[in-house]
This record gives sequence, structure tokens and C-alpha cells, in this order.
Amino acid sequence: MACSTFKLQKGNELIYGHNLNEGDMGVPGMIFINKRGVFKNGRTFSELINKDGKNPSEYSWISRYGSVSFNNLGRDLPDGGMNEAGLYIWEMNEEADYPQNDSLPRLMHANWMQFVLDNCLTLDEAISSASAFQIDGWTWHYFISDASGDCASLAFIGGKVKVNRGREIPVAGLFNTPYDREMEVLRYYKGFGGLYDIEMNNPNVPRFVKTAAMLRDFDPSRNIDPSRGAVDYGFEMLKNITVYDEPEWSIIIDAKRRNVYYKTRLNPAIKSFSMDALDFSNNSATLIQDMDTPKGGDVLDMFQPYSTQAIKSFLATKLIPLLPKEMITSGGLTPDEFAERFACITDKAELPANQYFAGVWKTKPAATKDDLEIEIRLRTNKNAVSGEIVFNKGESAYPITHIGLLGNRLTFTYKNKRGYLLDVQATINNNQLTAHLQTTEEDAGTFVLYK
Repeated sequence: MACSTFKLQKGNELIYGHNLNEGDMGVPGMIFINKRGVFKNGRTFSELINKDGKNPSEYSWISRYGSVSFNNLGRDLPDGGMNEAGLYIWEMNEEADYPQNDSLPRLMHANWMQFVLDNCLTLDEAISSASAFQIDGWTWHYFISDASGDCASLAFIGGKVKVNRGREIPVAGLFNTPYDREMEVLRYYKGFGGLYDIEMNNPNVPRFVKTAAMLRDFDPSRNIDPSRGAVDYGFEMLKNITVYDEPEWSIIIDAKRRNVYYKTRLNPAIKSFSMDALDFSNNSATLIQDMDTPKGGDVLDMFQPYSTQAIKSFLATKLIPLLPKEMITSGGLTPDEFAERFACITDKAELPANQYFAGVWKTKPAATKDDLEIEIRLRTNKNAVSGEIVFNKGESAYPITHIGLLGNRLTFTYKNKRGYLLDVQATINNNQLTAHLQTTEEDAGTFVLYK
């Protein structure tokens, strides 16, 4: 599999492009509209692929951000995407030696990518998360960028996280070769220190070299449609870095205008939708759409509510027939069991027994009239989380927003009756919740609540 990702940023333009090449296999894909405020149980590749579910993940979180992702293994297992805060991540096949540390929580490689989309605002946060888990699964390396355009390549080499960032990533692209090696080869080509011509129609010229030239030569003051920005130039770049065959997927994300464009080899009409037109709240279901719709143009109205059965059918009829048999059966699963495992990846999080944060948390009864009594009420609708905070019985309940959960660390905000924003940082320890409240300017106290 040959994959290509680049970032084009000049003037007011910031777009990301991605090709997936797989030798005319017709690789299927689903687009997911992932919601914020959704509780999730992490998964490992080992527990999904092995009949006995060995080495499961014990880590959980609540998504802080909504996102758009492109997946072919099922929900929460993306190839790549961008969240509503502008954090972009995509994978490319490459050798990887993931660090081994049994003291860290476990996550499958693609599930870690969803964790990044769910929880990270900045490049720093995404990079830090790579060292926070013991990752298993396929060997990939990753291109990550945030809303400012701060970007990095991230690889796992020799059991360590290797990051190229800032001056160490002068060409904002990543393919299927270690980044440092790409830079070594680039120096042999004209304009970058060498003597060889950069021939765009020559498949033997490395994709990285072509990308470096096209990024350098882009002029946002010329031939730019104000409504589409650099999108057309981005698709031209993707065409020039094709690997022999027509790409299975070609995707452009215009991060400034928040528009998503894509096409597939089977259905090459360009399709699009606006992220600003999406509802990322958890008041409605996660949405999905098969990438291989013949229709071109705006496809926003073609998204449908997620269902386990829809994903199971997609896996059984479209993906599994393309996968090597040994990949499916290596852990003792049949093809039907494989489809069931990957289709039901989110079921654990919907079980009340696993929703350790949910319920009514209360301080002990006030000893004096000056003592505050606080209730934090956290509810779930399947795995969608909502709630409110109440001070003293009979007073108004304030809806909580920006809900996040990382393991046992709960965060949220609310506005009080005067309209002041308060930020709550809490730690859950069995049936005890310790909450620290802060206004914008001052400490509002620490309280212990019980369930």
C-alpha cells in the first residue's frame, strides 16, 4: 500500500491532501461524523483479532471534540481525519517499532488516532499522547498538524517516538519512507542542491521530491477561486504524486474554509461537504456515509445514522473479501466473527456497568449554613454524556459543557447565574470525586463528592 499526505500552507491557504494507492483493489471506505461528549472504551489490536480477546485495553475517555474521519476497519479506527478544532492526523504504511511499556494503557494504532482526534487541540498534545500508550497493531507512521499549521511527522523507531517538527520538517509531506531519508534523496534534485530534473510525469521521481517542488511553486495570488482556495491545486498535486495506478482515495481538506473534498477510483466524481454544516453535538447519532457513492457535488444529505449492522455489512461484503485470509484467521476468528468483533467495537462503552463516571455525585450535607452543598449529575444516553451541576438544594441546575474524560480525570465547564465561566478539574477514585473549581481569574475551591 502506498500512501501520500501533504500540507499546503501559504498566505490564507491551509489545505491537506491525501492519496491511498493499493493497486486497483477498490479499497472501500466509510466517512464518519464523530461526535463530542461520547464515552469510549479503548481497544487493542490483540483483543480484537484474537478469539480469546487477550491483552485488552482498560483505558476509557469522553471525546472532547467532534471530527470527520475516513475509516475502513469500522468505527473509531480511522485511516485519518480532522477534528472540529482543526487537528489533522493521517497514517502512512512504514516500518514501526512501537515502545513496549506494560505500565502504560494499551491502544490499537488506529484507536490511538481516534483518541488524538477526540482529545487533542494542539500538535504538542498529539505528540505527547504518542508516549502515553502502549500501541499495538499495524506498522504505520503519521503526519499530524493543528489549526495553526504547526505540523510534524511522527514515527516509532527502535522502540522510541521519533518526531520531525519545525526546521526538521522543511517539506510538509509524508509518504512510505522515513522522513530523514526522504530529505537525503531530495538533495539530489534541481532546486534542492542536486542535478536531476524534477519530471512530474516520471513515476521514478519520488513523490516526496515532486511534493517539495509543488509546495515551493504554489502561488496563492494566481489562479485561485476565492470560494475553493487551493483545492484545485491540491487535487493537481495528488494527481502528480500518483503511484502508477489511479489512487483508491484522493482527499482534500480545506482547513480554513472547513470544507472536505474526496473522490475514489471507482467513483471519480468529486464529492464535498462543509464541516460547518455538521452538528458535532451528541444530541444526535454518529453519522456515516460510504465513500463510493456515484454522485458528485455536495453529499451532506447522504449521511445516515450509524448502526452496528451497517458496519457489519460493510465489513463482510466490501472489506473482508479483500483482506488476506491469514490476517482474519490468525487469532482463531472466522470471517463472520471478525466482522462482528470490529463492527461491535463500541458496544462496551454503552453498558452501564462500564460507565464508572455516571450518576449523581454529592458533597456531604452542609455542617453550617455557610457550607456549600454540590451535586454533579452525569447522565448517559447509550454512550452520549450530558449533565449539570447544582449548588444547594432548590437552586438552579447549570448545564455542563466541554465534557472530557481521560481515564479517571474528568473536566467540564459551566456558566453560573451571573454568566461567569467556571472550569472544573476533577479526579475520580472509586466512589469519590474530588473537584477543583476555578473562575477565569481565581480559585473557587476544592470539594469532595461521593456517589
